[in-house]
Amino acid sequence: MVVTATRLDRLSEAVERALPEGTELIEARFSRGPLLTLLVDREGGPVDHEFCARIISVVAPALEEEGYGGMIEVSSPGIERPLTRPSHFRRFVGHQVRVRVGEPVDGRRNFTGVIERVAEASFVLRLPEDGEEVELPFSSVTRAHLKEDLDK
Repeated sequence: MVVTATRLDRLSEAVERALPEGTELIEARFSRGPLLTLLVDREGGPVDHEFCARIISVVAPALEEEGYGGMIEVSSPGIERPLTRPSHFRRFVGHQVRVRVGEPVDGRRNFTGVIERVAEASFVLRLPEDGEEVELPFSSVTRAHLKEDLDK
């Protein structure tokens, strides 16, 4: 099955419309062929097995209406939660993240640092090695996720 980015966007939009209030789609992607993997988070409760099963029952009809009849997997974004939207960066100001950008910034593509502040089109990371700050445009981010230290 060949899946275009446009089709994945349409399926993601259908999922977002079907989700209960207080539930957020973090990421949608195809894994292992036609398996649609949905990472979801919610306010005020865990993303446990029962919740994931409920989400599948809610989004499956919406996906069928879009012509998708394949398997669906719903899971928690986990401790190293992906950051896929500017609102995610705003929510996690003060947290440590790992970021990969498509075009090098100051000769680098990979950054680890603390989100200091977020603007409309970019965010600022404070780098641990020297305390310097680097501004990264959202448009250049190819991958970003929280980097939580379990030893704290």
